[in-house]
Amino acid sequence: MMGYLSMSLKLSTLSVALLTATSVTFALEKLDDATLADATGEGIAILPEDFSLRFNGSNDSGAGTLGAGYIHLIPVGPLSATQESKNFQKSDIYLYGLSLAQSKKGYGQGRTASDWGVPYGALGTGANDFGQKIGSWGTESNPWIFKTITNTVPNFIGESKSVSAMILEAPLKQVDYTDDGTGVENLKLGLWTDAFMRDKNVVENGYDGLSNRLRLGIVWDGFGVSGSNLKLFRTTGGVTSAMGGTYTANLKINDVITPKTFNYGLSTSYNETLGLAGIFRLNSGKTNGADAKATVTMGPVTRNIYQLDYVGRDAAGNPLYTQGVNVTANPNTSSGLVQTYTPLTNANVPGSYPNGGMCTSPAANTYQSSAENNGACFYREGFTARRFVASATNSWTMPAAKSVLRISTQELLSAVTALDKTPALGETAVPNFNANSSSAEGLFFYNPNINLVIGSLYQPLVFNTDGSNFSIELARIPNNVNVYSKIYQRYSDIDPVATVDPTVNYLGTTCNIHKCGGTVTIDGKTYQDSQATHSSISIGSTNYDASTNRLTAYNGIESFGVSIGALVSGTNLTGGDLVQDYTQVWNSSRTATRSGNIIFGYTYAWNAYGAWTAVAPKAPTSTNSNPYETTYRQNTNNQILGIQTTMPTNINTTLNNMNPVGATVNNNFGSAVIDGLLIQHFKMTTTGL
Repeated sequence: MMGYLSMSLKLSTLSVALLTATSVTFALEKLDDATLADATGEGIAILPEDFSLRFNGSNDSGAGTLGAGYIHLIPVGPLSATQESKNFQKSDIYLYGLSLAQSKKGYGQGRTASDWGVPYGALGTGANDFGQKIGSWGTESNPWIFKTITNTVPNFIGESKSVSAMILEAPLKQVDYTDDGTGVENLKLGLWTDAFMRDKNVVENGYDGLSNRLRLGIVWDGFGVSGSNLKLFRTTGGVTSAMGGTYTANLKINDVITPKTFNYGLSTSYNETLGLAGIFRLNSGKTNGADAKATVTMGPVTRNIYQLDYVGRDAAGNPLYTQGVNVTANPNTSSGLVQTYTPLTNANVPGSYPNGGMCTSPAANTYQSSAENNGACFYREGFTARRFVASATNSWTMPAAKSVLRISTQELLSAVTALDKTPALGETAVPNFNANSSSAEGLFFYNPNINLVIGSLYQPLVFNTDGSNFSIELARIPNNVNVYSKIYQRYSDIDPVATVDPTVNYLGTTCNIHKCGGTVTIDGKTYQDSQATHSSISIGSTNYDASTNRLTAYNGIESFGVSIGALVSGTNLTGGDLVQDYTQVWNSSRTATRSGNIIFGYTYAWNAYGAWTAVAPKAPTSTNSNPYETTYRQNTNNQILGIQTTMPTNINTTLNNMNPVGATVNNNFGSAVIDGLLIQHFKMTTTGL
């Protein structure tokens, strides 16, 4: 098909509840039939040019009105008795300044406070991307498209059925996409809101009955929607009433036992009804490279060894220590030794054992062949603990953040922004959420990539009603191999083919920033398709394994992604010490002396213990993975049992090879990834008023 479409639309005052001013322009480029068919199939192609969406005030030119257009969400219906008993109140919500536009920064350039602030004032150097026109959203060979498709899919009992669907599809995401700053991948979204508590006993009239205002600003600068699509279709059938039902459970709600009815299995409401499915891709760019990590520079390293003083054991039996004196110059001595075994004699445990103690008599334990305590009466044992510490200060340098999502409650006050007013009810200016001179508050998400898969042609999102309540439900996945094999995916490390369902070919895949199923080539360029079944959400620095298409969070000190307050570079940071604790087992022995003769009789006496001697570590064996060097572990003197020697044989080399990892700035929470997320089923239902 060939054609041109031009449309402009302007809305001023729509109602009390919706007050917006919007300027929209579409242009449809002339496309070659063959190119269009090869690219996406038959349909209507849309190529927006100079497009933007923004909520102005009641006019486009008055100072202070940009961003004052709003949607008013008004509460209806009574509060429940339980809510009333807890002094809950309704709320009035005003959504202001919605803007979807071109970022003023080029693709891949660093975003600063002038970009992720929400300066809804007059257009100028501080706000010239509010409603800035998107130069070209897609290309002639890869446009937005509205089309129909027909696919053969399994129904809910695994039978092959033909399903036709209408699809609204964003431009496909190009593999290894780069851009000059005017295309698909460089958008900015912003809005702000006011929420008031409303007293139900006060008649609505301006600010009457409103209190406790919450003001919130949200902006995401530097992202794209390429690869997203939404499908509308008639669902398949096959579900019978025998495949599902209801059950009742007694729940304790507000201390009252209340019966509640729940569904299980498949529902006949899935059959031949309106179904939706989609893949929603909101991506800022790949985050597994060096440009998505901070730079850490270490200063001179200080290395020391400290004596650890034993103070007891925790509930799990692990030794507890306090860090003692510096022993770097002479680390492996018996200083600080904790004795774990002492032979029992009347001297150390008086009256506790027959005959004054089992090691009282040297004769019985040294010279008589029938002695039972020979070894246990000769030796005493103990251990020391040492802490090796390598420390240094470091700098942590934030790279250019290519995409920033900020949620902020800070408003910089001025003479024209009142603490308890809102533009819909007479305030004359919009708020300023820019950073102050030194920092910026708010919750920050750096370089987020959100790829969310909602259902498919054989797992639809359906709408239903029971006559009084309305529900939105993502259908349960049937226990039928013809269906679930197309959704689930096999993970080779936890689900080997040889041991689990060896005859089943699982076709599910994950949609992340790198891959979303297969690829398609159009006019010599390679694009990702959108055939995946599992979702992926990442924030900040990541690792990517292309062989398994698996995304994980990078956990090095250079990682960043989530912070409270804007991330800024730091110097002379401390707290990133490398610390390693070691134990050393010691023992010492004694002998006994016999005097006298056989005629007049012998006398026996224990000699003094010799010096403490370090015990070399033992290697683990197949039958003893924890080779304790403490030999006598009867715990007869209520001391610690089972200690190993872990002290390195080359202490200086070990210490000198320790390098601290460094510290990050204190408001950096690192990166986060949820990869391979499958929504098996969900249902949201209204409860009625």
